[in-house]
Amino acid sequence: MTTKVADLTPEEFVLLLDDFYAEPKKRNKMTEAEVKDLAIRLNEKIDVPFINETGEEKILVKVIFKIDTFLYDHLPNEFYDLIRSTDHGISKKEAKRLVRRLTRLANDKIDIPYLPEMAEHIAIKFVIGMVVKAARKKLNFDDVRAKSTEMAVPESDENIEDLVDD
Repeated sequence: MTTKVADLTPEEFVLLLDDFYAEPKKRNKMTEAEVKDLAIRLNEKIDVPFINETGEEKILVKVIFKIDTFLYDHLPNEFYDLIRSTDHGISKKEAKRLVRRLTRLANDKIDIPYLPEMAEHIAIKFVIGMVVKAARKKLNFDDVRAKSTEMAVPESDENIEDLVDD
């Protein structure tokens, strides 16, 4: 059962505001396990120059935090409820549109100077693709993470289907 905005109690409205204006430390939605797992999988797709594998994964955790915070700022938090639900979700067409738009916007807003531009783009597109794909109907984040090793990160937006296809 969902509550309509008009029916929110004053306490529920304050909680909504608190969530919206959360301090930077709380502006993420992925769990610790999800972030660690994505960092491992992302490390298989990109290389951080001059850093050993253990250091790379730690750096990629920070990159994922940046991207997760970006998503927190640019998507309704209710969207994240979809990544843990198989009952509700967005269409494949909407997923493609969202990955394309969010990746472009994130690439403009997020600068990771210690990564080459191409690696930065791949990291952004991979993480956003994982989150948006998990928000599709009949999918969830665990299912998408399990298949992420098979996911190719497309070089251009023309091949965006590769990220959101089943």
